[in-house]
Formats: sequence, structure tokens, C-alpha cells
Amino acid sequence: MALIPPLMRWAVVLHIVDIPDERKVHKSVIPRIGGIAMVVGTLLPLILWLPPSPMVIAYILGAIIILFFGVWDDRKNLGYRVKFLGQLVAVLVVVLYGDVLITAIPFWDELPFYIALPLTIFALLGITNAINLADGLDGLAGGTTLLSLGLIALLAYLADGANLVLITVAIMGGILGFLRFNSYPASVFMGDGGSQFLGFSAGVLAIVLTQETSRSISPALPLLFLGLPILDTLMVMGQRIYERRSPFSPDMNHIHHKLLALGYDHYEAVFLIYAAQAMLVSSAYFLRYQSDLLVLLVYLALCLMVLLYFHFAKQRAVRVPGQQSSANGFFMRKIRWLRNEQRPLKWAYYFALISIPAYLFMMSVLADRVPKDSSISFVSWALLALLIGIYLKRGNAPFHIIERACLYVAIVFVVYLLQVEPGVLSEYKVYRNFYFALLAIAVAIGMRFSGEEKFRVSTLDFLVIFVVITIPNLPGTFMANAIWGPAIIKVIILFYGVELVLANMWRRWGIMRFSLMATLAVLGFRGL
Repeated sequence: MALIPPLMRWAVVLHIVDIPDERKVHKSVIPRIGGIAMVVGTLLPLILWLPPSPMVIAYILGAIIILFFGVWDDRKNLGYRVKFLGQLVAVLVVVLYGDVLITAIPFWDELPFYIALPLTIFALLGITNAINLADGLDGLAGGTTLLSLGLIALLAYLADGANLVLITVAIMGGILGFLRFNSYPASVFMGDGGSQFLGFSAGVLAIVLTQETSRSISPALPLLFLGLPILDTLMVMGQRIYERRSPFSPDMNHIHHKLLALGYDHYEAVFLIYAAQAMLVSSAYFLRYQSDLLVLLVYLALCLMVLLYFHFAKQRAVRVPGQQSSANGFFMRKIRWLRNEQRPLKWAYYFALISIPAYLFMMSVLADRVPKDSSISFVSWALLALLIGIYLKRGNAPFHIIERACLYVAIVFVVYLLQVEPGVLSEYKVYRNFYFALLAIAVAIGMRFSGEEKFRVSTLDFLVIFVVITIPNLPGTFMANAIWGPAIIKVIILFYGVELVLANMWRRWGIMRFSLMATLAVLGFRGL
């Protein structure tokens, strides 16, 4: 993340910028240096912390080669033959020196070297280009790859593959730093250097995971957690060949282009692809020890669903430039009517405004006890004193960032107490869960109908929420039998509910302010 701002200033001088054209959705010149920052941010900790081994050295060398040819392509717009040459050199390094080979495939346990070698080269070239070609919208390639790498890291952790975990987490850190600048609307692109690096890395790590780190995992599993960009590439190239064009000719037939053509906006298209990728990644986790046949059937079924969706959507509507698709016409008219009236937003806002303060105060009173040996009481008194001081100085001014932080702390305290000391409230768990379901709906309405300048959850938020909610609730993980999965979900819903209220509040600040003080006072007194 720290490298991106200075690199952005040098992008024009180095001629590493993306110029808008008829195939691109952005309208201004944007730096394409995100890939450089990602690769440097990934490789530096690996060089410093990982013990050298043939696989690690080969991966680092391959990543550098990929970055070199990718940045060269970003500057000079190379032909596909030169790009393939660079990818081939990088792949040969990890295959021949790093001994990264596909030795087992579905229905065939052990492959001879003369088959394993070309198959591995083909697979790595394929996934490298699949993710490169899928990089068409802000945050798309980075976000989908982040989800795939998250699963690889989790499975490697469960299989005690420490080196693989470290490599994967380093790449994920680079992606997260990049997405801070690349989520819609993007201020920087990763360029071919970044997208090829992600595809190359995902392919190498998937092979190491399934062929070395954990041989008990189905070798067909990468089809699920890497299958969406593969499907996208096969769809596009198949259509080009059917139309008697070169499979490498540029067009606007990728999945994200099709979604835009159906009337979805940029944000919605990325969100839908993230959701599909999250579904594939989740299914991969639960099917990791299942038969190869079942994994293949699930993947083919999901691919068929995608193909049928686009087939029927295209049959029902033809998009007119500058208009929403007729397939969405009725619903889009209703959405516009609701947005203009702001009725759902008002309902959601007032529900959150009234229910969140009431919930926090009542739960702090009704929780069985506040443990005296915890720091909850002391921290509550300290925060209450701080809030009183801020109020005496600022009066009824809008919420200060310190007040917002205090509210977040109070939420964590209350949710924690209800998980460990519910008391009589344990009998009303169903009703409490029903409240959180309603609050989640209110937050979703706020996301949909609030103006972008007020309350809008980015696609990066979706990724973070998915990871934070999913990991503690996955069976077989170190947190699976703990109480923290449901607690984290409730905390996130309350956090976003608070943001919904504060983003749309123009008066009545005292409701949130004084209810927060009352909640902290109760927690402080009960912990004495």
C-alpha cells in the first residue's frame, strides 16, 4: 500500500498508464502500477522470512519474470506471442527448477513425467491468462483471486503447510493493499504485470497444495476455487472460434461485459461475480475430501447455471445503449420509484435509529453479569468520562470520530457479554437472532438506496465481511466449536447499522450519544 502513491506519481513519466478506448469502462487515464507494488510487497517478506528451497526460489524468480514481461506489455502493448514467451519462461522455471508438477489428476493417481510436464505447463499458462483476461472491472481480478487464495491458505494451514501459508498470506496482503486503491471507482490499475502475477501465483500455489502439501485433497478441487476465470476464458474463446475469429482477438464478451450489457452497473456486476466466486470457494471447502467425480459434477452444474442464465437473459432482452435492459425494466422502474421517494431508506433508518440504542442499553441491563475480573468496567468508565468531556466541549454537534469509536467498543462489550453471560436472555435467542436478521435487511436497504456520498459498502467491504464471517464458522477449523462465529456476525451487523444511522442522520444526535453514555454507565456500575 505504501508503494502505490509514489508509483502513481511516476506512472505518466514511465508511460505505464491505461488509456480509455471502446472496450474499457473507465473514462480517464489511470496508472497501471498496482502490479509492481503487489509483487514487491509480496516478494520482499518472502525473501526475508522464508528459508530458501527450490520451490520458493523458483516461485520468486518466476514472479519476477512475469512482472518484467507484464510491465513491458503495459508500456508497449506487446503481441500475444511475446507475452506467451514470458509466461512460458516463468512456468518452466517453477516446473523444472522448483519441481512444481501435476502428478495426479482426477481418475488417474500417478502421471508419468512425459505427461505431467506438458500438462503442468498448459495448466499454469491457462490459469495465468484466465485471470489476466478476467481483469476488466475495478477490483475484479484482485477480489476473486483473494477469495481463492484465502481458501488455499486455510487448507494449507489445516495440512500444516507453513511455507505455503506464508506465501499465500503475503500475496493476500499485497492484494488487500492494492484493493484500497482499486475498488470502484479505481484510482490505480494492476496492469498486465499484476493480473498475470496473480494468475501465475494462484496456479502454482494450487498445484503445490493439491500435489504436495495435502495429497488427501481432491486434485479436481482447483476447478472450483479457480473455475470462474477458467469458465470465462473458455466461454470467450469458444465464442470467438464459433464466429471464425482468432481466440486471442479482443472483444467485449467476458462475463463482466455481459453483466454490464444486461443493465447492471459496475458495482453490481463486481458484487455478483464476487458472490459467485464466494459460492465456488465455499463449495470447494466442503467438497475438499469428496470424490473427484462429485467435484467435477458440482463444477459442471455451476457452469451450466451460469451459461443458462446468460442464454435466457439474452433471449429476453436486448440492451439499448444508454438505457437499462428491458429484462430489468419493471424492476428498475420500481427501484427508481422507491429511490426517488426514499421510503425504504427512511424505514430502515428509523428502525436502526430506534432499535440499536434500545438493544445496547437493554442487553447491558439484562445480561447475567459483568465479570469483575475483566477490564470491561474500567474501560466503560474511562470511555464515559471521555464522552462527557467531548459533549461539554462540542454540545449537540455531529458525532465525533472518537464518539464513533466508543460506540464500537460498547457494541463489542455487549455482544461479548451476551455470548459468555447471557443469563435469562439465553431463552430468547431466537428472538435476538430475528432482530439481527431484520437489522441486516435494514442495512442492505441502506446500501441500496443511500446516496454514494452517504452510505455505500464497497466491493472490498464485501470481501472482508465474507472472510470475517466465514472463517470462524467453517467446520474443521480451530474456531469451529467456539462462540465467536455468531458473535462476529452480530458485531458486523451492528457496526454497519450504526454507519447507516450516522450517515443519514442530520439531527437527533442525542439519541445515539446519550444512549451510548447510558450503556457505558450500566456496564461500569455492573462491573464494580
